[in-house]
Amino acid sequence: MPNRLPRHLMDRILQLLEPLDILRCAAVSKHWNDVVHKSVYIQLALRQSLHQSQLYDGERDFPPGERLRRLITRETNLDLLRPRISQFDLPSDQVLHTVAGKYVITQPLNHHDPQIDAGLERDKEGRYTLCTIWTFNEPKKVKVSFKPYTDLFDLDAHQDVIIVQEDEGRGQDRKTNLRMRVLHLFNEGEEAQPWDQDAFRIQEEGWEGEEPHNVSLTIDGRVMIWCSGIVWIYDWKSGEKLGRIPPTSPTIWESNLGMAWAGNNIALGLDMPHDPSDQDLEHTEAYLAVFEVDTSYPGTSSLPLLLELPFCTDLLDDTVRDILDLPEDATIIARNGDHLPFLQRNGPLGLILVATEFIINEDAVWRLIIVLPTSELQKFELQKERRIPPPNVAWGNEWDPFAGLESIPYSTWSGHTYTWAEPAHSPNYYHGFYEAQNSLRLYHHDFALMNLHGLLQLTVLDFNQKRLRTIASDFKTLGGLGEIGEIETQADDRERRRPIKYKREVIQPIHGDRDSNLGCAEIGGQFVLGQKGRVNVMLFDGERLFLQQRTNGTCWILDFGVKEIVGMEGEIPRREGGEGNDIDESMGIEIDKTNEVENGCR
Repeated sequence: MPNRLPRHLMDRILQLLEPLDILRCAAVSKHWNDVVHKSVYIQLALRQSLHQSQLYDGERDFPPGERLRRLITRETNLDLLRPRISQFDLPSDQVLHTVAGKYVITQPLNHHDPQIDAGLERDKEGRYTLCTIWTFNEPKKVKVSFKPYTDLFDLDAHQDVIIVQEDEGRGQDRKTNLRMRVLHLFNEGEEAQPWDQDAFRIQEEGWEGEEPHNVSLTIDGRVMIWCSGIVWIYDWKSGEKLGRIPPTSPTIWESNLGMAWAGNNIALGLDMPHDPSDQDLEHTEAYLAVFEVDTSYPGTSSLPLLLELPFCTDLLDDTVRDILDLPEDATIIARNGDHLPFLQRNGPLGLILVATEFIINEDAVWRLIIVLPTSELQKFELQKERRIPPPNVAWGNEWDPFAGLESIPYSTWSGHTYTWAEPAHSPNYYHGFYEAQNSLRLYHHDFALMNLHGLLQLTVLDFNQKRLRTIASDFKTLGGLGEIGEIETQADDRERRRPIKYKREVIQPIHGDRDSNLGCAEIGGQFVLGQKGRVNVMLFDGERLFLQQRTNGTCWILDFGVKEIVGMEGEIPRREGGEGNDIDESMGIEIDKTNEVENGCR
């Protein structure tokens, strides 16, 4: 027999390879395949790459075998829709904002009523509550001495930062000379402590309008602030201005519909240019603009890469007819007059989702939805050599900065997306949509069923293309990496809920003369929660799904994770339960077992 390297040396060498190369090595021989399948480190790396998922804070301290078990458990339960369901009381005047490890962070409800002082009340010391951090069922308020705009702020628990605009009494219709406050999120007392750079100002001439400001943080110390078509990008740690979209022009960018991050240096914009003097808002173009923020030229950004969207009248008609195979006499009407397209912004952005609504035969409201994995953007070559426009010069004219720029036709890049049309789930556009997103999964619930019957009908769309090549024929394997093993003990497994009407199907890519349109796996099931009421907020952190019913003062938790609970980085993991009350320590919330739902009954 030929001489073989010791297994531990082969193990170490294979760990240095990229996941795709490891899988190729596994196909060389039975011996190499055996090494790949029995190495905990290699399996951990492969599965993390396969699922596009990550280990959570605290999990990195576990032994590799335990890390692998946690990852497989989480992914298996997400595929089978097997959560542990619990609920806890959340005051109706609090709105779920963020979940991070053991922390639940809420913001005070903004009544948008000038008589109620924007929903803010001062304590005896004259301080305002900016947000509330819930740990072990104990609320801790984060208070500031200035009046903040609490309806739109952003925070990052891992960076220990919260950024909010200070209300300096000028009214929300005037945006010039804004003061943005930068504060620590976690403090020993209630008083929020400022960072070294405790504030920075944004001075924009003529920045006016009724729209409030939007604030969006990235993981690398940047913040994007936009309103009424003007976008500023700052380094919040130093207060340095990094870019403006678009460059300074005589007036604001009237056609901007929203912005989102899609990477450390990549910002997205949704746009349907129109002449502001056109009362009918006749749109003849629609774009997804991809900006590459250039930090070497503060105050500017590169010319955008424009991806044509099929949202304007002619393209919308052709695209919808092609997808739905409608009869010739069917009419398709775009809702440009009273409805704007939507760019989903609740990351982490593994997926870019854009959508618009239209009407079929004058009565049926439908949605056209396009999903583009962020990784697919790299295939467009962002053309880093594109020139940087000089400061104070607009790209095009004053109401359409994209005038004269060449776009990539939708027919050319649609093969990198998954596009479909479906009936609108709710008359309210912002409910019954794909409310939660994490990595390559989208989550949606049926708004009407939950509101009228307390029935949670959950739908998950999984766009992991590497998995689609294997799960269509054999669901018992995870991406071809071997059979699902014994993940949890039988006792742990009994605590999980099985969904009613569970279904799972792979939607194959659409093939034609052009490149293949990406497919996805659709997973669905129902859970009888028995508590009627609309879901106001839906969040997913990659392991747990949170649904807040504010009118009922309730927040539901669907936990797909393992038994051990992860806290912040460096903490020793704990187990639930013990003597006395049961504690869900992932949230630090005391769970009342009388509120749990078992087998569809209260």
